[in-house]
Amino acid sequence: MKAILLPVADRPECKLALDTAFLLAKQFEGSVIGCHLRPHRGEAQTDKSSELNSQAAQKLFRRLATDNEFRLAKQPTLGAKQIAQWIEMVGSLDKLFSIVGPTADASIVSRPKRTSKGRAADFVLSAMLGTGKPVIVLPQAPITSLGNRVLIAWNQSVDSARAVSAALPILQQAEAVEIVTVGSESRTGPKASALTNYLKLWGVKSSRTRCRGRDPAAEILETYRSTNSDLIVMGAYSRGRFRERIFGGVTEDLVFRSGEPVFALHN
Repeated sequence: MKAILLPVADRPECKLALDTAFLLAKQFEGSVIGCHLRPHRGEAQTDKSSELNSQAAQKLFRRLATDNEFRLAKQPTLGAKQIAQWIEMVGSLDKLFSIVGPTADASIVSRPKRTSKGRAADFVLSAMLGTGKPVIVLPQAPITSLGNRVLIAWNQSVDSARAVSAALPILQQAEAVEIVTVGSESRTGPKASALTNYLKLWGVKSSRTRCRGRDPAAEILETYRSTNSDLIVMGAYSRGRFRERIFGGVTEDLVFRSGEPVFALHN
């Protein structure tokens, strides 16, 4: 977790996400890349309002970087720690995440409110589909810890396995790791016991909770709360090109509708 990417706008939820980004970067002696997306000329905003929004976003980023003792830099130096790097781009969300996202270890985005439409949800989808890297989806509320007690939502899939591998730096530092399975493990793929053994090789001790699978998302969240977890690690399951086919019901519920931090990776 040496490079954490965050789209920045001068909004309250962005301030909360930045707080978490700097908290996580400190934990791993990493750096934060703040990226502001400006629309093309003539798209939705005047050039003047676009410039003002950009200035406000950069001011917020610089202030929080300074408050968290991160050094502002245009480019990192070899082996640098706690660097805050500011980038501005003009164009679409797909352009933002497909260009900058693949060379970050993870992107952080805020979960849209239930009443939000369009752009807020587009940020989450674009980050998941455009980077090939994990996305940490945060609630629009302050959080005091992230990754101290981790719940892995395991369904024997390649997507889940890749998410676990990407989350290893977090898992290795976690105080507790819980693996939750829902329903039968009769499908083809590694069982939770194989995941437990894999994690042991990385020095990660884990325990397991079995759920019936009648309501997977609700049972995962119940386990999350009963184990006092502060992060869910899961794969974002691919089903097709469009949003209603891209994410399965469990992923949709946990990523977009739950109130909990989620570390998700789309294959």
